[in-house]
Amino acid sequence: MFIGRVLQRHDNAPAGPDRERLNAALAADCRSDLDGLFAGTGAWLYEQRVFNHAANRDTELPRRCPATGVVLTFWGRLDNRDDLIARLGRDATAAPHPPTDADLVLAAWRRWGEALPEHLLGDFALAVLNPLRRSVFLARDPLGVKPLYYVQHAGGFTFATSVAALRFLGDLDLTPDTDWMARYLLQLSYSDRQTAYREILKLLPGHCLILDAAGHQRLRAYHAWRDDAPAARRRDPRWVAAYRSVLEEAIRCRMPSDFPLGAENSGGIDSATVTAFLAHFLGEPGDRLHSFGFATCEQEPGFILETSRAKGVTHNYVITAHGASEHTSERIDRALRSIGYPEEGGIATDHLLFYAECAKRGIRTLFSGFGGDEVVTNPGNLLRYELLDSRDYASLWDILPGNPLRRALRLVKASTIGRRSPAYNRFVLDAWEARWPYQLLRPEVIAHLDLHRAYIEFARYDAPYRRINAFILDGLLRMSYMACRFEACSLLARSFGVEYRWPLCDARLVQQYLSTPSLEKFGPEGIGRYLHRRAIDGVVPPMVAWKPTKDMGQDARHDQLRLPRMAAAAERLRELEADLHPTLAGIIDRAKLRRQIKAAVQGDGAEYFGYMFDNNVRAIRWLDAWLKGEAH
Repeated sequence: MFIGRVLQRHDNAPAGPDRERLNAALAADCRSDLDGLFAGTGAWLYEQRVFNHAANRDTELPRRCPATGVVLTFWGRLDNRDDLIARLGRDATAAPHPPTDADLVLAAWRRWGEALPEHLLGDFALAVLNPLRRSVFLARDPLGVKPLYYVQHAGGFTFATSVAALRFLGDLDLTPDTDWMARYLLQLSYSDRQTAYREILKLLPGHCLILDAAGHQRLRAYHAWRDDAPAARRRDPRWVAAYRSVLEEAIRCRMPSDFPLGAENSGGIDSATVTAFLAHFLGEPGDRLHSFGFATCEQEPGFILETSRAKGVTHNYVITAHGASEHTSERIDRALRSIGYPEEGGIATDHLLFYAECAKRGIRTLFSGFGGDEVVTNPGNLLRYELLDSRDYASLWDILPGNPLRRALRLVKASTIGRRSPAYNRFVLDAWEARWPYQLLRPEVIAHLDLHRAYIEFARYDAPYRRINAFILDGLLRMSYMACRFEACSLLARSFGVEYRWPLCDARLVQQYLSTPSLEKFGPEGIGRYLHRRAIDGVVPPMVAWKPTKDMGQDARHDQLRLPRMAAAAERLRELEADLHPTLAGIIDRAKLRRQIKAAVQGDGAEYFGYMFDNNVRAIRWLDAWLKGEAH
């Protein structure tokens, strides 16, 4: 992780805060293995590192280049080390030891300059500081796994891998954004660009930013996905083999570590894929692999443990207690110290018990299957539209479920009304409209930001698209919740000394899926995720690999505890409402909030009330804690 500043003044400005303060800014709850500060006239750069493997075990931080005078800081890992070493030749092996990732990035900068990120594969955030020119180059990986933030201010430019670090400096004039807060209360605040502070921006995934001595910014996209899948009218096993090869490499290249590995396993196909292949590559996992999962629905324990049983994973931590992931005041405070503003989505905080257990067990790498649904394990339902539009009725017949009569009826229906795309996904729209009455914003806030339209707009979801790749490229990969989850999870896990790995979001694997014919992605008689299922066959247990739906059964204990838990949350919210931060009170309809508290105490059983009340409680607690922390 790192933080740096360039001043646009040409006097002998102070170099920056002291090293201990910078260390606290980046890691309030985790000590680093190595840290270092570069301080020059009008520019400084601080980096800290938790060691995981020889590739990130540098002996000097940040890295300095005697040939060019630039200073490099790098948070992440490279997946194309061998390729870079071969292409860079002596530049890559000049050091007396095997090159670290930072060695390779520095050599690549000398060779390619601002074209550097085009030559890197992996998850990373980096900064190249030229103290003589008072310029800085920032870059972030294509999917935004590693976060990177910046703010341009009077006289300078400051950047860091967390908003918390920018807040900690204390000399930046930062303004909590009430518009962001309103969107946060509706779960609409996700953004690849905006943060909870008006002045702080994110570097977009797959982009680099160049700042010159005059303070002029130049933002450039260096990565673009290719929509180049060829048309096909019959399936070819070579596509499955090609996908399997890239999938294996995406997991294997993330495994090197001098410490045990952890893997989240929910029992679903994505997390089971990662866990099973890790165990498969390890041979006998023994003490080298630990599995972590939540199991509250009736089928979850069986599916989680089926993968562990089949692959010999003996260390399994399965949390069955409701409330284990509750966002308590202590957990919110810790997350705010790491992230810097309220977490969007809540997953990082939900998994705090995993991170704590990893730290206890000496695990510094935690794998997750998140991101599969968005691309490589996409259900592929839109194939029916693709086949209909291309008039490939034979293939369309093949993928329709049911007996011959039902297939014939479905084919006739598809050929008539299936040529029109609906404006909205009906299932999503019905749910969104049913939830809207329980939102808590003042009517004038909703009208000012046009929030009802923005809220309902999400219910389009996959409706406008008629191709699988179009939905992924123009829909799912543009939905900012993915990068927001990566950011929060990376930062909060790092506060425990843990680095996340998301192999199903490997850029090569994503591109391989996009480049595969659509017919491979959806199977006979309506089998979704068909490409991925065939690729994992023989490694992931059939019970998991070929499970027809994601349904894990009823959560009976949750139903039993729902009303008591809702009443307890209402009492906590009643206490909070009496002392609500003024900024938050200014955007919330407090009379409506009080009515919801009363309804929760009385056990309102309306279909969506409990869900929305839980979201409202969580959002208000986060915003109130953050704003009160700002005041101090």
